[in-house]
Amino acid sequence: MGRILSPWCKSVKIAMIEKDMTMRDLAEGIGMAREYTSAVANGRGLSESAAKTISDYLGIELTELTLTVPK
Repeated sequence: MGRILSPWCKSVKIAMIEKDMTMRDLAEGIGMAREYTSAVANGRGLSESAAKTISDYLGIELTELTLTVPK
C-alpha cells in the first residue's frame, strides 16, 4: 500500500490538477528544485516555510493540522 497523504498534500495535488500544473511547473513557479518541491508536496520532507510558499502559490490553506499525516 502506498503512502497516506495528509489533507494538505491532497489539497496540493487537487490544486495542481485544477490548474493543469506539473510538479516542474510548481517548482519553477516558487523557485525551488523540483525534487525538493515534490518531497514537500508528497509529505516526504516537511518544511513549514516551503509548505507556506507552496500554499500561497496555489492559493490553498495551510494550518498546523493539515501538515500532520493521519494515523
